[in-house]
Amino acid sequence: MLAAVLKERGILEIEERPEPPAPPAGYVRVAVRSVGICGSDVHYYQEGAIGHFVVRAPMVLGHEAAGIVEAVGPGVEGFPRGAVVALEPGIPCGKCGYCRTGAYNLCPEVRFFATPPIDGAMQEYVLHPVEFTYLAPGLTTDQAALAEPLSVGVYAVRETRIGVGTQVGIVGAGPVGVLAALAAESAGGHVVLVDIREDRVATARQIGLEAYKQAPPALEACEVVLECSGSAGGLRLAQQWVKRGGVLALIGLGEAAAMVLDGLDLSLRGITVRGIFRYANVMPAAIAILQRNRERLHIFLGTTIGLRSLPAFLEQKEYLKPLKTIVRVPE
Repeated sequence: MLAAVLKERGILEIEERPEPPAPPAGYVRVAVRSVGICGSDVHYYQEGAIGHFVVRAPMVLGHEAAGIVEAVGPGVEGFPRGAVVALEPGIPCGKCGYCRTGAYNLCPEVRFFATPPIDGAMQEYVLHPVEFTYLAPGLTTDQAALAEPLSVGVYAVRETRIGVGTQVGIVGAGPVGVLAALAAESAGGHVVLVDIREDRVATARQIGLEAYKQAPPALEACEVVLECSGSAGGLRLAQQWVKRGGVLALIGLGEAAAMVLDGLDLSLRGITVRGIFRYANVMPAAIAILQRNRERLHIFLGTTIGLRSLPAFLEQKEYLKPLKTIVRVPE
């Protein structure tokens, strides 16, 4: 089978690898069809590392994956051959205290697609545990691949307790920011996005979201602010935007030196800061939001490429232009 393998920083090759065997008990063999390019894939390609996660050996990229059920292992029921499924890419140990209390996104032994040294999903087939494989009826595989990044937003909404009438500010109208907006909107929040890129603002407005290139002077302080840019300027704006007693959630991943908060201000205004790391127990909710918003998903799916075209696409830095690029597997 074909796989997109990051050999080292800046070098990606499409190579032949052995197909996985028949699925064992509790597993599904999935024919991968669609994989979104995430910022983490770009970081590994450009820099060979994200923080202490360093690419030290060849690694298959991709974790925003969806495909078609090809076969199931013994004991697996309810996953008919040909059904569209979305894959939750993190497989926790299931034994530690975090896993036993439901916070398995914090499991120190989690095996996460395309996080060194674990191979990702930009390959023609994967074996995946059935408990982390989700049916996505009514969605295409391109649409179902959005369930993974949307899950970050759903998790943030739950962790910050956004509900009906909550004033929500989102800094950064990239794919995670816009998907987080859909999640907050689905929970009943009143959402406003801000981004420095005019094209991102225009794209968010296409699907009826309230978005601005710069925060208007009279913009109302928000009960919850989701920082999705990972930039120093974005973080400053996010802290200024949250109201007294509100919640600031950190979603965007930036350079450590840029992720600086004003501790005195946080204390004097009673701001709660919440770190958002991946997600847990939210994939079904993300799929439901996608199903209800099918007509709005076109803004994420305008750019698709074949697997063999990925090396040239990355070399040309075309991934910086669209809101989301979907890699089609196979061609």
